[in-house]
Amino acid sequence: MGETINRYLVHAVIVLRGSRDPEGETILKDLILTSGFVNVDKVISGKYLGFVVKANDDKEAVRYVGEVCERARVFNPTVHRLVILGVENAQGSRD
Repeated sequence: MGETINRYLVHAVIVLRGSRDPEGETILKDLILTSGFVNVDKVISGKYLGFVVKANDDKEAVRYVGEVCERARVFNPTVHRLVILGVENAQGSRD
């Protein structure tokens, strides 16, 4: 008997790879430090993406999202990196 296909929500973020991050610098300087949070050294900004995908298991879902992002050029690997934050079962979720 074949495996059941499930739906998974894969949480991903795209961040700059070693480049200057003006948005993160502004948040740090103008919001965090001026609010008195002096133990914060750096803020890294990014773009959150959530993918609801069909897969046999959570590992397959994560691999699939990585492939989608690379092949569809969702990010530029020269200046960005893709970070998978986590994955959860999305069965029954229609959002």
